[in-house]
This record gives sequence, structure tokens and C-alpha cells, in this order.
Amino acid sequence: MVSVVIPTYNYASYLPKALESCLNQTYKKIEIIVVDDGSTDGTRELLGEYGDRVRWVHQERRGVSAARNKGLSLAEGEFVNFLDADDYFTEDSIEVRLKILFEDHELGAVISNSYRERDSDEGGNRLITFKPKIKQNTISDKFYEDLLLQKISFATCTALIRSSLAKRFKFPVNITNGEDIAYFTKIFFATKGYFLAKPTAVVVKHPESSRHDIKKIRNQDIALVHTIFDDAFYEGKLEYLRKEFTSITYLSLSRSFYRAADKKHARKYYIAAIKYKPFNVLRINALTKFLRSLF
Repeated sequence: MVSVVIPTYNYASYLPKALESCLNQTYKKIEIIVVDDGSTDGTRELLGEYGDRVRWVHQERRGVSAARNKGLSLAEGEFVNFLDADDYFTEDSIEVRLKILFEDHELGAVISNSYRERDSDEGGNRLITFKPKIKQNTISDKFYEDLLLQKISFATCTALIRSSLAKRFKFPVNITNGEDIAYFTKIFFATKGYFLAKPTAVVVKHPESSRHDIKKIRNQDIALVHTIFDDAFYEGKLEYLRKEFTSITYLSLSRSFYRAADKKHARKYYIAAIKYKPFNVLRINALTKFLRSLF
């Protein structure tokens, strides 16, 4: 059985599509666990309509990491997949990835490419795009490195993990952005993984996403770097990646503040990124935003 863990907070308008994508899978032995993280928008009433097809619990607002950890503790399947409430699976998502894990018992997890869905025009029509970084199936015991250096396209919903591995770790509750990167760095440090070129999920981009909470982003600063690299679990074996990942984190912060029209902080973080890794000045998109922030 596969346990699909869905954390949600005030996403009643998105949640049905996520749930239906689970219920309509070609692979049917699926346990759907929804952790309602203190929603106030009718989420509980919505979940009640699904009866025993969906297992759900409500908790006071504690954040997405705590919600995922709660769902993971409840999971009874041999395999676990996390799915954000605003994303959804392709119809054969579970089946195609599970087949890979059945065929190779040395693999601890399978991840894949994903589609992106976003607003395309003023009329609110949705546009689905697919721009993969990797176009062929790949097996590696160093996906943690590819993840940290952004050499692979990664979305939490595309990762199918053996439960015995998934339950070894928890999502960090001290950060609110990049918590999935911190968790999956441990997963891939601990196992050999498989990257499936075929997309198995759709990641939905929208203004309501918690990833756009600029106040939380400002308060967190580069705490993600310390959460990962100061963790005793790695015994210092990731240290060779610290400088590059710190620069990448600064660039990400710069982009976030640029999108929030905070040009001062966008410039600040871009300059910090270049100081850590001057070569990143060649990242054209980041450079373009920096130049625009000067005016």
C-alpha cells in the first residue's frame, strides 16, 4: 500500500483536485491522509464529504513541516508520497514509480520531472508547461548533491519513498521555506535514488502560495543553510557544498524580494550571493533582476 500524505491550510479551493488525483490513480492500493493544519475556510466540511475514502486529522496551526510529520507518523503503507494540497498527480503517477521500486530493492526513493501550472492571461486561463532539466532516466547515490546545487528539477510531490526510509527523518519545524530541501537532502544522502524523466505530477503556481510570504522569508534569512550543513547527521560530509549552496540561497532570496517589489533587499541578497560565488554572476536571470533593481 502507498500512503499519500497531504498537509493543508486554507486550501479548500485546491484540495478537491489533489484528492481526486489520488482517488483516480491507476494503482488503487492507496491510503490518503490529510492533515488539516488549523484551516478556517471550510476544509473540514469538505473532507467530511469524502467519507472513509480519505483519512484526515485536524490540528492547531503548527506549520507545514509539523503537518507532514504528523501525516508520516500515521502512514501505514510500505511506501510514502507527500502531496501539497494545491498540487496534483498524473493518472499513473503512483503506478509508474512504484514499478521501479518493486524492480530494484536497492532504491530507496523515486523522483521525477513535473509539469508546472500557472495563470496564463488576464482571463485566468491556466497554462501547463514542461521544461525539464533532465531528459533521461538516471540512477544515482548523490542526488543530495544535485538537489542542493539545483541540477535537477525537484518537487516534493514527485518523490515516492520506502516508508522504512521516510520514517527515519522528520521535516524541520524551525524553518518555513526550504523545509522540503532539508528533508530530502537526508533522504538522498541515505539512499540510492532513481530519477524518472517522465513527469508524474503537476505543481500549481498561484499568488496564495505560502512560498510567497515575504515576511516569513525575511525572518528566516539563510537559516536553511544552517539547518542542513550544521546537522550532525552528515558528520561534515556536505561541507564542500556549503559555499555554493549559500550563494544559491542568497540568489533565491534576491528573487523573492524582487518579486515582492523590495528592490533594496533584492540587491542586498544578490550582492551577497556573488560574494560567496562570483561565478554566479553569469546566471543571466538573476543578473537581469539585479540590474532592474537599480532603477
